[in-house]
Amino acid sequence: MAMTSEMNVVITVDDNYIRPALIMLESLFEHNGAGIHVYLLHSNVCKENLRRLSDHIAKYGGEFTDIPVPPELFDGATVTKYFTKEMYYRLLIPQLLPEEERALYLDPDIIIFRSIREFYASDFEGRQMIAVPDYLGDSYYPERKKNLGLGENYRYINSGVILFNIPLMKERFQLDELFRFMGECGLTLEFPDQDLINVYFKDSIQYAPREYNFTTEYVGTGDFLQYIFSPRYRRSERERVVIAHYMGKCKPWKPSYYYKYYRKYRSYLNPYLTPDEKRELRRRPWLVFHSLVAAAWRVIFKEG
Repeated sequence: MAMTSEMNVVITVDDNYIRPALIMLESLFEHNGAGIHVYLLHSNVCKENLRRLSDHIAKYGGEFTDIPVPPELFDGATVTKYFTKEMYYRLLIPQLLPEEERALYLDPDIIIFRSIREFYASDFEGRQMIAVPDYLGDSYYPERKKNLGLGENYRYINSGVILFNIPLMKERFQLDELFRFMGECGLTLEFPDQDLINVYFKDSIQYAPREYNFTTEYVGTGDFLQYIFSPRYRRSERERVVIAHYMGKCKPWKPSYYYKYYRKYRSYLNPYLTPDEKRELRRRPWLVFHSLVAAAWRVIFKEG
């Protein structure tokens, strides 16, 4: 039976990312109200964490469904760096939610700044998904696109926010075809699922504005200086952002985080912190200074 919720949101996490998922969902409900059905695709989330998610979502008037995924389903899939098999689970959405019209996948390292209902209702224009071009990957690392065989007419999207057109994907997409493509294409996948989505679905991705997946990293030295020293620049940027994505290895729940919107994330994080974690975060000024020096050194070294 099809659900009656106004919005279907899908997350894929393991036990290590429950707290970021709770924070992301809190910001989602805060700015979008009830009428949201949250689906968790997972392989090993414990019962206690499933209860935490369920209670958290129910508190805001939402619905929760956890859908176990057999981990062996992705035994042959490429996994690199700090990524896990869970990153591929979003591609199961058409199979696991077959009676829905659309579903919005959200990474857990995200904060929602305002309503996303307009984005959720976007016109697919005959495409299988809607996503935001990766600002850094698309503009600053053209060699990545070249290595993936993406021509100038294609944008390189970030897979942290994807709106899926479920009926069209059911019609056109089969998971076994994706695995066959993965084995035959011979590509080096640096960001495995994201690279794969970019290549495999390149002709069926509708591009969305950057504010719906706004990465918090500084875009070069100029952006860093303007953000630090120009209140007007910071204010104009914040007025545009709908979804902030704290992507990358350095996360806002770590004391050494020095990118944008730390205070915004900290406002959500504080109630979840233990006394020891709060003491650790007090070390932030020194750790941030160390991180900034290291970042400046990398920029100088690269440019020199």
